[in-house]
Amino acid sequence: MAASLVRTWPGSSSPTVAISPCGAIGLCGGGSEPVRLWCLATGELLRELGTDGAGAAAVWTDGHQVLASGGGSVDVWASRWIGRLDTRKLGRVPGQWGPLGSGAVGDRGSVAFDADGQLILGCCGDLVVRQWSLGQGACVQKLTGHATLPHTVSLSPDGKRAVSADIHGEIRVWDVDGGTSAAFGGPEDWVSSVCLDDHSRIVLVAGDSQGRTLWTMDAATGQLLQTFEDERQNRGAREEADRDRSSEIRAARLSMDGKYAVSGGEDGLIRLWETATGRLVRVLEGHTDSVSALAMTPDNRYLLSGSEDCTLRLWKLDWHGDDRLRQDSEEPVREATVRRWKVG
Repeated sequence: MAASLVRTWPGSSSPTVAISPCGAIGLCGGGSEPVRLWCLATGELLRELGTDGAGAAAVWTDGHQVLASGGGSVDVWASRWIGRLDTRKLGRVPGQWGPLGSGAVGDRGSVAFDADGQLILGCCGDLVVRQWSLGQGACVQKLTGHATLPHTVSLSPDGKRAVSADIHGEIRVWDVDGGTSAAFGGPEDWVSSVCLDDHSRIVLVAGDSQGRTLWTMDAATGQLLQTFEDERQNRGAREEADRDRSSEIRAARLSMDGKYAVSGGEDGLIRLWETATGRLVRVLEGHTDSVSALAMTPDNRYLLSGSEDCTLRLWKLDWHGDDRLRQDSEEPVREATVRRWKVG
């Protein structure tokens, strides 16, 4: 597997990233920074959207709409072309107009969108996972079951299934329409993020459970499918604190076809994995602080990463390249080469 760095942009200390469905435009936001749209081919800044903390979560819908949340609001930018954008704000909470209902979007926590951008699922600082309809501008369902605060959530593209995790490590897989869930995990676990694959069959989990930091589970049964381990982290003597820091995963994503997983950690490294085997195939170096946001293009050819070092990086991935290195070496190959590529 071959990989190379394409370019670097200024980012945010608490970034979120997304890529348009066509794979041509990258989005970055977070903290008090505006949401920015970048041309991946040229590196040109195309547009800045908003300035008041939008960017805790973001998604492209049909290629003409951007959704972002942060600071207790959901912002919607709609445009047939990038040039002219109409902005619609769906209320801050609490108080004010707030058509999404009281406690709509937590200042802290996770928000997920379906592929059409019409369904929003969010953790709101209480025990409830709420579902909103963008069209109705209202909370349409409350998903209850967590005994402690849910803090991360992922939604399937069709909006029918979801997965959430609370601060005590309980993972719940939801039938969104029916409002029912199955619970897995327990109080000995810590889960930092969850990601549901496009077919709602596999859940990628990052956290700390019985020595595991990244693993997949069956969405229907909760059965452990695969554990992902970087064997080099287990070699030699280390201070416990250093080992814990270096192994903590801040972001994890599955490719759209579910064949690959990508994780970003406190050590500033990005690791690429085969989901079927759990094999680490590549380590990407370059970030100097925690990697906390990741997004892949639909064809798995490009990866966008956001770090607390306030940079945004675009990587080109060739999953079938460098076969000799994959076969002859048990160690994954680190990549820090800088090249320029034309996207598309």
